[in-house]
Amino acid sequence: MIGIVVASALVVGGAGAAWFLMTRPPSAEDAARTYLSALSEGDIDTIMSMRDDRLDDDGERILSAAFTDAGFVEDATIDRMREGQDGAVAVDATASIDGERVDVSFRLARGGDGAWVLGGDYLASATVEAQLEGGAALPAVWIGDALVPTGQTVALLPAAYVAAAAPRSIVEGETEVAVGAGAPVEIEVTASLTPDATGRAQEQLDAYAQACAEPATAVPDNCGLVVPWAADLAELERIAFRIEGLPAVTLSPDAASFAATGGIIVATATGRTREGTPGAFTYRADDWSLRGTLRLSGDEMLLTVH
Repeated sequence: MIGIVVASALVVGGAGAAWFLMTRPPSAEDAARTYLSALSEGDIDTIMSMRDDRLDDDGERILSAAFTDAGFVEDATIDRMREGQDGAVAVDATASIDGERVDVSFRLARGGDGAWVLGGDYLASATVEAQLEGGAALPAVWIGDALVPTGQTVALLPAAYVAAAAPRSIVEGETEVAVGAGAPVEIEVTASLTPDATGRAQEQLDAYAQACAEPATAVPDNCGLVVPWAADLAELERIAFRIEGLPAVTLSPDAASFAATGGIIVATATGRTREGTPGAFTYRADDWSLRGTLRLSGDEMLLTVH
């Protein structure tokens, strides 16, 4: 009977010790390894849960979207850990990106709920620029799945990133960059117009030209059309158009302007003649042209006809 009581007491004591070990709060080293493992595995949710500081909404969007499509670090190693008088722990760490060792150091401090949170210069500061081969500046680049305006400084997690010129399918060109912790990085992309750029512009101009050729009671503005109806009619009632050939688009090398030339259009003007009788006269233009400016904005190409 006594043996049973003693044995029972030992079992309870052992269970209590096991429960204590399993519920012990993680150490700074545990937290450091969790973060480095998340960097290596692309576990953005774990990383976000360990961040106490927050960027503005746009900065957070870029940080998360860029990292999701990044090349993640490998062989992350803790080199040294130093606890300060405030209880925060500085973690010196390195990792490999494409065979090159980079700094992935960070700082850990207790958050309001007692959990370890990231601090220090664990994010890199990247400035983005992009231009066409002719020198014209581009408005944005894609870093992974994040569209980033050029001239803007953004925060990135340690990883390997591909920065690609925007708008996609209009311009092409990319550069790869390895980003460590803390270090400022300049990302520069040189691009050229894609073979599809003219086709995309042609689609927009075709739609615009078709709208210009809708029946009207006056010659439409900004359509490159001249209908000399006043030479034959005293009063215009209606103009009907028939497109026999759409103007063909050519883009300027600096992607700043366009010219659509060589179109063929027929206009039939109806109204009253000077004698007061109904009349209809047909005019043909074999050199219908549309010209204007081209603007790249974000991930779009915008054409404006003048």
